[in-house]
This record gives sequence, C-alpha cells and structure tokens, in this order.
Amino acid sequence: MINLIGNELKKIFKKKTIYILLIIIVGYIILSNIMIKVTDNGFQYYYYDESDIKYIESYLSELDPNNPSEYPDFASFKRQLETLTLTQKYGNKSWQAYIINNKLPGYIDTMIEYEYSNGVTEEEYNEAKNAYNEALEKLDSGDWKYFANQDLELANASIEEQKKLLETAEDQETINSIKQTIANLETEKQVNEWRLEKDISYAPTFLNNAINQYYMYQTSLNEYINRNVNDLAADELSYYQDNLENASLNRYYVENNISLDSNSRSSFLNLFSNYELFILVVGIVIAGSIVSEEFNRGTIKLLLVKPYSRVKILLSKFIVCLIILVLTIVFIYAFQLLVGGIVNGFDGMTTDAIVYNFDTNKVESINIFVYVGLIGLCKLPMYILLTALAFTCSTIFTNTALAVSVPFLGYIASSLINQFALYYDIKQIIYFVTPNWDLSCYLFGGTPLFEGLTPIFSIAICVIYLSLMLVLDCIVFKKRDIKNI
Repeated sequence: MINLIGNELKKIFKKKTIYILLIIIVGYIILSNIMIKVTDNGFQYYYYDESDIKYIESYLSELDPNNPSEYPDFASFKRQLETLTLTQKYGNKSWQAYIINNKLPGYIDTMIEYEYSNGVTEEEYNEAKNAYNEALEKLDSGDWKYFANQDLELANASIEEQKKLLETAEDQETINSIKQTIANLETEKQVNEWRLEKDISYAPTFLNNAINQYYMYQTSLNEYINRNVNDLAADELSYYQDNLENASLNRYYVENNISLDSNSRSSFLNLFSNYELFILVVGIVIAGSIVSEEFNRGTIKLLLVKPYSRVKILLSKFIVCLIILVLTIVFIYAFQLLVGGIVNGFDGMTTDAIVYNFDTNKVESINIFVYVGLIGLCKLPMYILLTALAFTCSTIFTNTALAVSVPFLGYIASSLINQFALYYDIKQIIYFVTPNWDLSCYLFGGTPLFEGLTPIFSIAICVIYLSLMLVLDCIVFKKRDIKNI
C-alpha cells in the first residue's frame, strides 16, 4: 500500500495541473494581502467625495425651490451639500464626520424648510439654528464629549419617562413593548457611559466600531427579554446565540480596552472563509481526475497488472487525494501567515483569539494558531466528503468534467438545501450530509441550525456517507471491464 501511495504521489507531482493551481493560490494570497494593505485606510466614514459635491451643486442650480414638485429634491440635495461640505472641512476619518451626518441633518432640514417653504415657525427655526450653531462650535473646539453627554442625558430622561408609562400600563403586550424599549435605552445609556469613561470618541477606530457593534447586537438581544430562551426553536436559538456572542465579544473589547487593528491577524483568523474555495478546487480537481484519467488514457491496464488488488489500488488513490487535501490546507495556512506578516506586520499574531463560550457563558481567549487549527479541523469533514464525491464520480463515470462539476454544484447548493429544509420545517434533513459536515457550529458550546443534531450524530452521518461512497467505488471498480479500454 505504501508503495502504491508513493507512486500515486509521484504521478500527482508530475502533473502541471497541481503546479498551476499552486501558482494561482500563491498569487491570490499575495495579491489579496497587498490589496488589503493598499486599499485599507482604517475605519472611516465614507460620506463624501469631491465629485459628489460638484454633482450636487450642479444639480441644485437646475432646481427651483419655489416649484412644489421640485422642492423635495431641492431640500434633500441642499441638506446633502451642507453635510458634505462640513465633512470635507473636518475629513471623513474625523469624529466630527459622524456628528455631522448623524446629528445635524435634522437641524439643517428645519432651517431649509423655514427659508424656502415656510413649513416651520420662527420659534422652531431659531431653536434649530441655535442648536446647529452650538454644535458647530463644539465641532470646531473638538468637544466630542458634549454630544456624548447630550445623548446620555436624553437616554436617562427617556428611561424615566418609559418607567412612568410602565407603572400605568395594563395589558401584557404594552408592558412587554415598554420593557423592550427600556432595555434599548439602557443599552444606549451604556454605550455613552463607555464613551465618557473610556475616552472613546466618535472617530472611526476599532473601539468606536466595537461600541457601535455592541449596540446593534445588544438591541437585537433585547427582542428576547420577554421570551424564554429555552423555548426557542433551533434556528431562533442559533440567531440568538450569534447576537449574544457578538455583543459579548464587543463588550469585552470595550471594557478591557482591546484594539485589534491588525490586517494580518484578521486575514489569518478568517483563513478558511477567505481560501475555502481554493482548498476545494485542489481537492476536487485531483480527486475528480485521478481515476478517470487512467481510463481515458488507457493507463489503467498497466496499473492493474501490478500485484495488488483492485481495492488496494483504488484506496491508495483516495488516500493520496486526502494527503493532497491536507497538504493544501497546511500550505495555505503557512503561506498566509508568512505573506500576511510580511505585508501587514506580525504584531497582531501575538494576540489571542477572543471567543464566547456558551458552555461557560464567558468570553475566553485562545491561542490564535490553535483557534484557526480548530476551525480547519471542524471544516475538514466537508472538504473530505466533497473530495470523496469527486472521487466517486470519477470512478463511476470516468468523466473528469462531470466528476469536478458535481461536487462544486453540491457545495454551492448546500446552503440553499439547508435553508429550504429550514423554511419548510423538513426535519428529515438532519439525516442528510449538508447540515452535518461543518462541525464549527458546535465549537465553544454553539447550537446547530437544526434540532436533534449533536457532534457525535454529525460525525456519524459524515462517516456513513463517506463509507457508502467508498464501498460503491470499490464495487464498481472491481467489476469494471477494462478489456476494451
């Protein structure tokens, strides 16, 4: 068997295809890392462009604010011009850019409406004008805390107002709605307290993004405050846990002042998301051609005259496919680490991966290399099964094109199959391979998409499907007539 595997490996490494694929992978990894470095400008607000301002000015000159049909467009573009011009003054990476585009538009709309349509009173105009001017003073003086305190005061006042409403509410639906509103306001209060306590301005930084992400995920979690999490269906529980994980991680970043700005670290953590297709291409192309090419070229006769059983010959080829698959993963793992470090720096690689453990309900740190290795190990069943599918098609149909196409079709359709089963509540889907072949959903106490799935069950399903394909391969290969080839 070892001699057979060695011979098959020699044949594989004599093929131009494997080197072409490796060159493509190397080129893509290098190019993607360079592009990240060249195009990345850090976190920023993309609110203006020089050409946008010129376009709006040109378009405004053609609109008549006194024409009722044109006024809505005029008011909209007038507001955009004002905000874009102010953003240009401070820059789109400034904290002022966020304030300008999120807090000033209401004041600007009121002033435009007073000037061109008389839709607001003079008192409303003066109130908006004064607030606008005061905001501009704070922008010029760099006092971002003024806006954070303003938001904090508003959140506190709104919480007190909602609590008074809760005292007089009678029906359960209203009570639940008010409780959710209070929870959202408490979340808003929390993020503003963090800003002031941790000195995190609205500038587009990692920690500012973490605050915003926390607010988004936590408000999604607040939708479940009136429900029992234990009663959630599997898909709802998965969604809940996703929000819980992201909210907890971002809270951890803010509370511990952790800033993870390294591009090389991010690329490495997302290794299998970024390069999964290339892993599958190598595995499927090699597996899809390793048997069919022997028949198409007629070399199968020379292979079968050797003193080995057909089963051994076939299994040696499959083992070689698995070896190539694993070597591809290791190569991409090492090469991305090297290139990412050279291009974007190795600094972030010393920082552990931060994960949320649902078993302990705590945020935990794990060695970044171990974490990526775990993800790869959990995704390995999917890679092996798709490689095995290509190998089976190659053995049965002896058609390379078909053997390569079918697994890719299965890979592309897998998420659609899962979503279809989820939508129509097809419980039998748990006995199919697609919901079971990615074990990463079980990591750190995670919940799978479908009820009834467990790690042991999923592994068993994967082993059964793999065994069935290999048994079918052996039966067909043993019975195949090669006299006329």
